[in-house]
Amino acid sequence: MKTFLRKLLYFSAFTFIFLVIAELILSWIQIFPTDYYTNTPNSDFVWEINANEITGIHQDSEVSFDELGARSISNYEDANHKIVVFGGSTTACFALTQGKTWSALLEKKLGDTYWVGNFGRPGNSSNHHTLQFQHMLEKPELNDTKTVLIMQGVNDFVAYLISSERYLNSPERKLKKFAFQHVPDDHLPFYKQFTLYKLASRAKKNLNFYLNHKDHLTKTVLSIKELKKQSKIIEELPDLTAGLNHYEQNIRNLITQAKKKNINLVFVTQATMWKPNLEPKYEELMLTSGFQNNEAFYSTEALYGGMEIFNERLKMVCKQQNIPCIDLQLPKTTASFYDDFHFNESGAELTAEQISKYLKTILE
Repeated sequence: MKTFLRKLLYFSAFTFIFLVIAELILSWIQIFPTDYYTNTPNSDFVWEINANEITGIHQDSEVSFDELGARSISNYEDANHKIVVFGGSTTACFALTQGKTWSALLEKKLGDTYWVGNFGRPGNSSNHHTLQFQHMLEKPELNDTKTVLIMQGVNDFVAYLISSERYLNSPERKLKKFAFQHVPDDHLPFYKQFTLYKLASRAKKNLNFYLNHKDHLTKTVLSIKELKKQSKIIEELPDLTAGLNHYEQNIRNLITQAKKKNINLVFVTQATMWKPNLEPKYEELMLTSGFQNNEAFYSTEALYGGMEIFNERLKMVCKQQNIPCIDLQLPKTTASFYDDFHFNESGAELTAEQISKYLKTILE
């Protein structure tokens, strides 16, 4: 028994010393970002697409991020005019391969002197954009950014429907966790600052992603379609006043930040497939999440009305503050979308075309 305990003690001591040395070496190498990044710098993944289920996308999506954590197709150091783009999943465009996102197509249409850095992050609303504007543009590489383009609205609207309390009152620390893939870790418990802990957490996430990302869009489509068949459809929206006022407050916050930094701020309204009396073949593609644990879904007509109200609030504030706002207008068909509001390849092309035409009139 004593021999076993002695061996266990030696093994424990050896393991402890090994882990300490490994932690010191890994910390010195600095393999994990220690600043604000919306996505992991110099990383990539492939999202498999089932073209039979996802209309208008004809290839798997290759997603990669540059050293700033942006989806980009050129080197920011070579550009005379840097454009930073914030938004949710309709900006991130993870279902579209790198060169077919609307931000990449926008850069191509503007020309070689421009760099468009796409910092879009699925699920992000104006709650998150205010933080991203504050922290990302403090980076030395981005302190000469001339234009910030923000496509927003749908995640504010839907987030308010799902949980008004969370949308209105989430603490900043929680918002940061969703707005950024990486944040400075000095606020974390000491053990979570260890590089070994971060490696273990990354390995767990990577394993989960590997096991679950294949046909992710297809599985999501099928599960939500089935759920909606069994759920109650609500025709009337709740009172949106508090959500709209909070949205306006965030818009004004972004405008104030842009003016302080002398940055051209341009907003883009949210285009969707929602409309009254949507054709049945398109109604089948609607995937917007329900509320109350997905026990009910709002009707497409109700969602259309709410989105119009949020877009109108954005346009009103921009008009009052003399801030450019691109009112994106797209066909409410699969010529633009593969579901409620996510762009397919032709939708990304149409979006890039409208935005580029507008930008050329105010940037040249």
